[in-house]
Amino acid sequence: MDYLNDAFEKLLRDDGGTLQSYFHEIQLNSLIEDTKTTCHIHCLNLDGNGRPRVDALVAFLAYKVIDYAIPRKKIREAYKDYENTGSSRKMVKLTTEARKLFTTLAKSGEGGEFILFLFAEQFLKLPQIICKMSLKTSTQMHYHGADGIHIGVDSLTEKLCLYWGESKLFVSLSSAISECMESISPMLQGVMAMDGAESRDMQLLESHLNVEDRLLEEALKKYLDPDNPEFNQLEYRGICLVGFDIKDYPKEAGELKIEGLSELVNKKIKKWRASVKDGVSKKKLNQFSMHVFLLPFPSVSAFRSSLRKALKGDDFDA
Repeated sequence: MDYLNDAFEKLLRDDGGTLQSYFHEIQLNSLIEDTKTTCHIHCLNLDGNGRPRVDALVAFLAYKVIDYAIPRKKIREAYKDYENTGSSRKMVKLTTEARKLFTTLAKSGEGGEFILFLFAEQFLKLPQIICKMSLKTSTQMHYHGADGIHIGVDSLTEKLCLYWGESKLFVSLSSAISECMESISPMLQGVMAMDGAESRDMQLLESHLNVEDRLLEEALKKYLDPDNPEFNQLEYRGICLVGFDIKDYPKEAGELKIEGLSELVNKKIKKWRASVKDGVSKKKLNQFSMHVFLLPFPSVSAFRSSLRKALKGDDFDA
């Protein structure tokens, strides 16, 4: 397992503490009682004038679009071309290609899936193992299956852990949690219908692993093959990103500092955690290890709209 741990660490795209510029930590690594669900709560950070950094976050996501949407192999090929020619044309081409993979649908959840990817890689240190955006058959449709798939090793059990990712952005927290648990339940519980999205994801993992190391790819395929004894050391886990609206964000500059916003959010945590526990219990997921990130927005709808405009190239300044 030491080899896998070292290999996974090399796969991570980690910007250091950059995410903390955009997300403020409220509560981390808090276990929900009577479950194996670990809850993490963030809010959007405020700038020096006390304004939510929604536009800055959107710009950051737009700059990270290649990491999220393009397989590592293609990124490496573009870097090699730059080293050989001195021209950045292939990197620019990848940026255009990546932006075009996102839908222009008004109620797209792809922004939440993007943030889920960042939280998984940078907060949990779990690398993306399949680049699902590059597998879309239509830019105006969402990819059917998990919103993200990440991988890691449990140092205590020495099992290889496959993390199914689900993201939901709703105005209502309860609706977002309910829909998120509904989506992730069949993946964790192994309800793999032959024609189901979960089964297709497992098949895609065999042929589209987002790695460049041949030895790592061969090792992983043993764990992903139901006919191989190594498969019995593969544990399914979950990562959820739940985005929703709250009214506590400041409406005017100078109205509130981040400490004041944190205080308001802290008053709601007990109720939010109860909603997570209820959602997990209703789908009988208590015994599955999961990470659930709760992320309140001033407006989920406004975030979607801003990201859609940025990925079209309308405005990258924030």
